[in-house]
Amino acid sequence: MICSPASGFVALGFMFGLIILLAGIAELLHVYRSPRNRGGHLFLGIVDVILGIVLMGHIAASVTILRIIVGLWFVFRGISLLSFSDFFRRSEMLAFGGIITLVVGALIIFNTAFGGMTIILMTAIAFIFTGLFNIILALGMRRNG
Repeated sequence: MICSPASGFVALGFMFGLIILLAGIAELLHVYRSPRNRGGHLFLGIVDVILGIVLMGHIAASVTILRIIVGLWFVFRGISLLSFSDFFRRSEMLAFGGIITLVVGALIIFNTAFGGMTIILMTAIAFIFTGLFNIILALGMRRNG
């Protein structure tokens, strides 16, 4: 991606679509399996599935609007992590992860210079943090049944 940013950006658009689509399917499966907070999971699942399909189906258009879509996705994920931190009796790690994810999403949306070429690096870092905090979330859900 660093050697060929243009083609890397196109590949990133497709990969984001695939990852977001899979995250949406996982959210929808969670709605089916868990009686808790179905409305929030249903909303996130539908948003993720729609964004995933759009990004995977219209690569040329998605590259143009990728910055905004990715920023909004991270904002929604940050809010989700913050809401889960309250659910797990004020988990500071989930709250911290939610704040970091929310800030990165806002930076991607509102700072066009930041959102251009640096989106590849920053979104990779944000995905790492989001993945780590989602692991923490999964372990917490496992403990709380």
